[in-house]
Amino acid sequence: MDIYEDLIKNAGSLKDLPEETSGIDDFLSSGKARVASLGDLSSFFRLSNDTLVHKAMKDLWAIKENGKGEVIIERLFDPSTNEPLRI
Repeated sequence: MDIYEDLIKNAGSLKDLPEETSGIDDFLSSGKARVASLGDLSSFFRLSNDTLVHKAMKDLWAIKENGKGEVIIERLFDPSTNEPLRI
């Protein structure tokens, strides 16, 4: 099953986010986030089956399923500079 199909099937909510947020910036600020619905991915283009590109920042994100069955996106970093990978 495609990870996107699984996401639609198991869509949840963003109930675990802090109450005071200023939108997608707070959602992505940690470099890792649980995806609850396809709407959470509206700021991304799909580059490959497991890689996303943030539309505004042009940085690369991995998308994967964790051991709990949750879909997680995680910003990819250059190991030598610790800077986000960008296209």
